[in-house]
Amino acid sequence: MQETNTEQVAALLETLSLEEKVAQLGTVRIGTLLEDGSFSRDRALETIPHGIGRVTRVGRESRLEPAALARVVRDVQSFLEAETRPGIPAIFREEALCGYAGRRGTAFPQSIGMASTWNPELLERVADGMSSQLRAVGCRATLAPVLDLGLDPRWGRIEETFGEDPALVGRLGLAAIEGFQGGNHGSVLATAKHFAGHGRPEGGQNRAPATRSFRTLEANDLRPFRAAVERGDVESIMAAYHAVEGVPCHADERLLTGVLRDEWGFDGTVVSDGRGIELLCDDHHVVPDRAAAGRIALRAGIDVELPERECYGSALLEAVRDGEIREALVDRAARRHLEQKSRLGLFESATPDPDCVGEVFDSEEHRRLARRAARETLVLLENNGVLPLSTDATVAVVGPNADSPRHLLGNYTYAAAESDESGLDVVTPLEAIRDRLQTRSVRYERGCEVRAEDDATDGESGDFDAATAAARDADVVLACVGGRSGIDVERDATGTAGEGLDRTSLSLPGRQQALLEAVAATGTPLVVVLVNGRPLSLASLDTPAAILEAWLPGQAGGLAIADVLFGDVDATGRLPVSIPRSAGQLPVHYRRTALSAEQDYVDEPADPWYPFGHGESYATFEYANFDVASTTVPIGGAIDLSLDVTNAADRPGVEVVQLYVRDREASVTRPVRELRGFRRLSLPPGERRRVSFSLSTDALALLDRDAEWVVEPGSFEVQVGRSSADIRLRETVTVTGALEPPSSPVAVLDSMGHR
Repeated sequence: MQETNTEQVAALLETLSLEEKVAQLGTVRIGTLLEDGSFSRDRALETIPHGIGRVTRVGRESRLEPAALARVVRDVQSFLEAETRPGIPAIFREEALCGYAGRRGTAFPQSIGMASTWNPELLERVADGMSSQLRAVGCRATLAPVLDLGLDPRWGRIEETFGEDPALVGRLGLAAIEGFQGGNHGSVLATAKHFAGHGRPEGGQNRAPATRSFRTLEANDLRPFRAAVERGDVESIMAAYHAVEGVPCHADERLLTGVLRDEWGFDGTVVSDGRGIELLCDDHHVVPDRAAAGRIALRAGIDVELPERECYGSALLEAVRDGEIREALVDRAARRHLEQKSRLGLFESATPDPDCVGEVFDSEEHRRLARRAARETLVLLENNGVLPLSTDATVAVVGPNADSPRHLLGNYTYAAAESDESGLDVVTPLEAIRDRLQTRSVRYERGCEVRAEDDATDGESGDFDAATAAARDADVVLACVGGRSGIDVERDATGTAGEGLDRTSLSLPGRQQALLEAVAATGTPLVVVLVNGRPLSLASLDTPAAILEAWLPGQAGGLAIADVLFGDVDATGRLPVSIPRSAGQLPVHYRRTALSAEQDYVDEPADPWYPFGHGESYATFEYANFDVASTTVPIGGAIDLSLDVTNAADRPGVEVVQLYVRDREASVTRPVRELRGFRRLSLPPGERRRVSFSLSTDALALLDRDAEWVVEPGSFEVQVGRSSADIRLRETVTVTGALEPPSSPVAVLDSMGHR
């Protein structure tokens, strides 16, 4: 990013008419400027005569090939510069949650899978790869990353999150922001969303009110956003749809101005969620009409309306002229937007080069990166020794996600809505396994669809005869089951997860559970591959021989699944969420207090089916020689510790060493343990490595009874292990001194990974 040319922005703002300033606050969809797939000057003259702040949905809505889209962006920018009086270029934007959401955009793994890598450096590379494709078509902004905590798996959008832990989400969020805004391919504005508390909706329903108090949000949900502002210099924040303590986020001046700007020092733009301002009157009913919604949102601190000018258009213009809102508020938002355009360098060069687009689409570099990323997302939940598979085995492949390219993709990939014209080469698990074993060794029977209503057969159990026959004749059964990601608020109401697709159950959709039971009854070893965006529970099924959580692994998902199943690479993923046994346990995240975490139900335990941080490996790791430099540390000092990790297997492996801390006594109730550091290690057979952490006492800070961040003296148990439920080594440390505020409430990020 460039430095802001404040003098240029101030001089430009001074020359703008009220109409031109209001235009900078608005957005238009690319379709309003197109005719037969090309830029229409007549439509532009009618739609954006005074200029425009942003142009949105350029890849998804135009459906253009990258080079053709780059020409359209060039033509729009040329029109704005030459044929509108201000001559101000627009910021074009497209989604890039798991890849540029346009034709031929590389489909990387969905966010929850990237979180399972526990590899910030890899995530930064992936975000940089997305940035290169965005830049190539002329997009300089994207609506990613999602920094919501994924606390309720009933919520369809949990797939878009980096999991349940504030520190892990914050660290991965910084990696994504750096990849977008500071990568090798130039700057694309990142947008951290959804501010705030969107990941803990009431009843698990999208847009429902946040279930906890503002104090709880500040201690947990706000911390990744604070890290994005204070450590990542994120350029944009998106407000959330829901209400916190009765106040819709789009109208919450305390949140959008008091906390975000006055307390944290944010100086970028706050954008609305799609039609979020309209919801203030249409759904929240806190104002009588959309004109009033625009006024209250602008006062609260919303600078840009997405995706169209329903509340920031002519109604806002009239409100200023009628004295219902101060023009200074329009100036404030317009200045912030112009400053971003200055930092992006748009006043010097705003047009992409269509002739260079081919360099970053369909590239071997991106295909390799997509495959590597997909490999590292895979989490081996269970393995009784059946994996890795032998290339001499005969395999029965069953299930609706074995040969469905679309089902491997996250909800905001272009192919999720336009699968027939995405231009992607998506390799399914069945294709990859057939390539390994040759067709004669593989028999495929779909068995059922993801949703019961899509099955061709009637009856409670479906027709599984062909699937069970294939299972009896095989050495192993590979069942690829799970869900189908979509976006119900747009075109796709056939999904089982994604935006607007919430569920009350965490079991497999449709007849898939019955399919698993049928093939398991044959006695042939069963390997389950879960392809899904939300955590699903198979706790009621007799434990299969192996379970591989694949999430939504993207275009190289089938290749990556085969790579891990056959042992070409280790299973390296670790869970970024706790997987419940049932929906009745919720919330079941690992950061609960002792009273909830340690008290069982009458009908099932309180602990999850699989805990946060869990993931098996083909190697075996031993932890030993735990050394804490000093068991007494003053406030302001650091807890220095080290340990030996040894790969005791005869094959290479990857381990994720996890550091947790338990506050044994505090002024407020504390979680049983909290993640405070991790290291991802690649170890050859028999190798031992010394792993060190230096944990500042600032990382022990809590929000006290007066809602102030403090570091308290006391006794802390430092724990190291393979997951939140598999602690291998521990030591008690006494922190001494008087209460002090931390240098920053996000200081814990200093021990996260290798940053």
